[in-house]
Formats: sequence, C-alpha cells, structure tokens
Amino acid sequence: MVTITIHEDCGNAPKKLFLKDFIVAAVSNDSAFVARNTTDDIRWNLVGGRCISGKQDVLTELQRSRSDEVAELIINTIVTHGYNGAADGLLKFKDGKTVAFCDVYQFRASTNNAPIKAITTYAIALA
Repeated sequence: MVTITIHEDCGNAPKKLFLKDFIVAAVSNDSAFVARNTTDDIRWNLVGGRCISGKQDVLTELQRSRSDEVAELIINTIVTHGYNGAADGLLKFKDGKTVAFCDVYQFRASTNNAPIKAITTYAIALA
C-alpha cells in the first residue's frame, strides 16, 4: 500500500482535485481510472528518456514504472489553468530511492473533467 501525502492547497479547485486523483491512480496502478481520463492518442514524454504514444502503451509503461515498488507519494503543488496543469512532488520507493518529479499536463479541453492528452515528466533521482 502506498502512503500518500498531499499538501492542503492541492485540492481547492475541480481541476486540481482531478489531477490529484489522476496522480494517485497512476501511482496506485488504477489503470481503469487512468484509461477513463486520457485520450486514445495520449503522448507521455519522459524528458531525457523517451516519448510514449497511445493509451495502451502509456498504461503499460505506467504499470511497469510505478509498480508495487512505490512506498510513498508526496504531492507538493498542483497548478491548473485552462488547457494545462502541473504537479510536483516526490516518489519514495521501497528500496530507499527517492525521485523528485514535475509533471506537466495538457488537457483536450479547458473544461473541468476533460481527459489528458499529453504529459511531460521531469524526474530526478535524489538518492
């Protein structure tokens, strides 16, 4: 079970709540939630790594990279405006490794529950 810590100001608007739920689902391997809330042609750019296109390939990569090895998720900040959003925080793994991340999201529309069509992830290993 993943321990989840979310700073208080990360949930005071509908899109912030949506991104919080999306991040928790991604880390918790809730592929059904992720699938419902992404476009079929989603693109996930792992900066310094590779770019993954298509819902099934993104779901497969999420499952591989955020498997049972995550012990704790800390979300420090979520910011949203119109078609875009961003979140930063830490992923702490069971082996003691910590990764700082910043995800930048692009939504298909500016409405509150619009699906995500692109994610750019910046990740830095801290330990």
